[in-house]
Amino acid sequence: MIIKERILAQAADMFIKSGIRAITMDDISRETGVSKRTIYENFKDKDDLLRSCLMYMDAIHEKETDELISSSDSTIDIVFSILKHGIKAINMINPMFFVDLKKYHYKIWKETYVINYEKQLSRSYMMLKKGINEGLFRKETDIEIVAKLLHEQIRIMSDEQVFPSDKYPKARVFEHMMINFLRGIATPKGLNLIDRYIPG
Repeated sequence: MIIKERILAQAADMFIKSGIRAITMDDISRETGVSKRTIYENFKDKDDLLRSCLMYMDAIHEKETDELISSSDSTIDIVFSILKHGIKAINMINPMFFVDLKKYHYKIWKETYVINYEKQLSRSYMMLKKGINEGLFRKETDIEIVAKLLHEQIRIMSDEQVFPSDKYPKARVFEHMMINFLRGIATPKGLNLIDRYIPG
């Protein structure tokens, strides 16, 4: 692993586990065994490093999602694979990561949100069309509206004013949101598949 990738991997892990504000460039230097001078040769400042970490994490997420899609039998299988993977990922993230990102690095959060929104929306269109073609989602489903509703729910999920982490664990909110979303657009055939994944 080249030095820049090592810095990204370690810094991303530290930000996720401890929040962004709690981690200094000195902490990253100490944990990576890379001098601060070398870090600053690769990244202009902490904001540049954070932005690069978000891109790095997004690339990993995209690769993992593509692998889940290619190894699943149906759209319902895909969604539950993504749900399981998402819950695992959420449980590893310190809620302060999202708080710090929006509060102290709002410009970066906004840039990342805008870039990812269109990309994720496009993926959702594809999944909804696939589910309709498979007879798992209702034919009258308005793909554009439903996809936007899904992503707005995901956005609200990370809002600490709506769902404070000490009262509503993010993984639990995500699970309820996704299952209720699926049930709302599923055909009887789709519901049968959904019920196989949910303990009765």
